[in-house]
Amino acid sequence: MESTIIVAIITVAGTIANTIISKRTNKKADKIVDLDKKIEKMQEENKKDMLEHTLDADKTYLINFLSDLENGIKKTDIQIKRTYEVYERYRKNGGNSYVHDKWEEEKNKGLL
Repeated sequence: MESTIIVAIITVAGTIANTIISKRTNKKADKIVDLDKKIEKMQEENKKDMLEHTLDADKTYLINFLSDLENGIKKTDIQIKRTYEVYERYRKNGGNSYVHDKWEEEKNKGLL
């Protein structure tokens, strides 16, 4: 009879310990999932900020380059090739505004 009580106590103690450990583990897992979501959100915000910065920098570069052409400042072939690369990235990232119009105007004049 005493051995039955001891076995029951051991079983109950094991169940209680298992329950406590499971709850703590689940809380830690939930915290990890929450942290992962926060990190993912921050990464998306950083990507968006970097894209906006790149788009803005490309627009400024292109405006300056096209203004130079318009004002008669000669550009080397390598400068023109690089500008084509920047322009393609600018368009790919969503830039399509007065820069595009100016680009086409200078291209039609034969300056690009």
